[in-house]
Amino acid sequence: MHLHAPSHSPSRRPRRLAAILLAAAALATICSCSRPWRSTLGDPLEQVVTETSLRQGLPALDDSETVEFVEEPTPVEQALAGRREQLERVGPQSIDGGPGLDVGPDLLGGSPREAKIGLREAIVAAVENNLSVQVARVDEAISQAEVVKAEAIFDAVLVAGTGFTRIDEPGQRVLVTPPSGGPPIEVNPGGQDQRIFTYEAGLSQFLPSGATVSVTAGGDRSDNLLAGLTLDPNPAWDAALTLSIEQPLLRGFGSDVNTARIALARNQDRRSLQDLRERLLGVVADAQQAYWRLVLARQELVIQRWLVEVGENVRDILERRQQLDVTLADFADAVATVERRKADVIRSERRVAVAVDDLKRILNDPRFPLGAETTLVPSDWMVTTPLVYNLPEALATAVQESPLVQKAVLGIDDASIREIVADNGRLPQLDLAAEMAYFGLGEDFGPAWSEVGEASFIDYVVGLRFSQPIGNRAAEAEYRQARLRRSAAVLRYREAVQNTVFQVRVALRDLLAGWRLIGQARSFRIAQAENLRALEVLERTRASLTPEFLNLKFQRQNGLAIAQFEEVSALVEYNVAIAELGRVMGTGLAMNRIEISTPSAADELAAVR
Repeated sequence: MHLHAPSHSPSRRPRRLAAILLAAAALATICSCSRPWRSTLGDPLEQVVTETSLRQGLPALDDSETVEFVEEPTPVEQALAGRREQLERVGPQSIDGGPGLDVGPDLLGGSPREAKIGLREAIVAAVENNLSVQVARVDEAISQAEVVKAEAIFDAVLVAGTGFTRIDEPGQRVLVTPPSGGPPIEVNPGGQDQRIFTYEAGLSQFLPSGATVSVTAGGDRSDNLLAGLTLDPNPAWDAALTLSIEQPLLRGFGSDVNTARIALARNQDRRSLQDLRERLLGVVADAQQAYWRLVLARQELVIQRWLVEVGENVRDILERRQQLDVTLADFADAVATVERRKADVIRSERRVAVAVDDLKRILNDPRFPLGAETTLVPSDWMVTTPLVYNLPEALATAVQESPLVQKAVLGIDDASIREIVADNGRLPQLDLAAEMAYFGLGEDFGPAWSEVGEASFIDYVVGLRFSQPIGNRAAEAEYRQARLRRSAAVLRYREAVQNTVFQVRVALRDLLAGWRLIGQARSFRIAQAENLRALEVLERTRASLTPEFLNLKFQRQNGLAIAQFEEVSALVEYNVAIAELGRVMGTGLAMNRIEISTPSAADELAAVR
């Protein structure tokens, strides 16, 4: 709808036009400003971080000392150093856990095909193919699209339309009586008979200040077909150019309020990236742990098969001595021991198969599908390198790199943004609306728009609208909620820091205990190997082997097997602790030289397809 005003005199129009343009320039300046009524959000984030560090008792970096693991031989190792090589050959050999190990029948009843895999290869496969990582990558791409969607609120909107109206209606005639008297003169024969073609095109844009600015150009072509009525021009082309702006001056004003959705979307994108990091850190740690569990399961199978082999030797000796000094009960006890060890072999074979399937599930590698009867053979052995760590540096790094802490920081930022918006919502609604329109009329399209360009006919409207709920209770309650949510976000941040510190300390304790257990378990295994070796020397020098002696040999074999399993378990626990420390500190990706590339939504959609 157009608002027509009488034409203005040429002398007043330029000044009024200049005043309107000046007002528009002032509004444009306002649009670039932030909201001046910013509330106090409480302590800065840096102060929250400092207070949290003091609450958790985090030591200063300047006062810290480096802890270095030292490998020292135990008294047992020193005493048996001369026979170390000989003792290493006593008992099950770890090298037998490599290719060629009989892991039992597969689910098809045959022997599974072997496939060697290294630790680095397993980690890379898990990072590239793990399903939960792929889901996290897709979620991160979705959050990227959400940022674009939020930013699109400030995109210009193109509006265009056209239409046709046919009017053919009866109506009252207009009769005018001449001043001099006489019969009335018909001015309007009555009714309407018109064809109207309309067209319109324009642009509108929402600005960060909260203003909506629009420019619209349009008009119509009307043909009057009513007999007895003459119009000039007919057909007539009506043209109009309209400029309008609507600007909140209190509630809804300012870039910090109107860009809040974009800031929240960007925080969500950062949160999704931290979710992806957290998932990757977990998958890297899970892949390493599953890999070492498979090594442990295969070593356990080696130990159990060795127990069966040496047990059968003892059983055969007892069987041959049944006519001498071995009773039926002694021989039956040996047979039962061997059969129990064979049952343990079956249980170990199952644990190997489950460990293989678990590693395959984590890797999701198309080369090693979970449904295929392929057994994975680890080609790497656990590291025994002494580590060096600095407790304050480890805790500081964890607080800085942990995805849990980073997401908690983003939660504080989200709550602060929502508090700003809620604070602005307490203000009254005071909106400024201004519109200016240029009109033209002609017998054709060109002349009509030429008249618009001459600015001969101008309408303008300026107005203010005010509203405020009495009591304003809803807005005040929402603001109180926003402040409380920010306080809760600060508490969640402190909780995240506390949990991270706890996890790092537990991982370091596991690491330290694992390192100490390696030396102690090795000493235990060497002592048990010496124990069995001494018994075997005695066996070769004695003329008769009594059932008691052979039963003692069974016990020594079991003791060595337990000691060797504990040594391998200690090595696994130490390496698992290293992987877990990388996860809780947030450094597991850097430790394994893994970089995150954030894909686009289109890339992830293509990958899923």
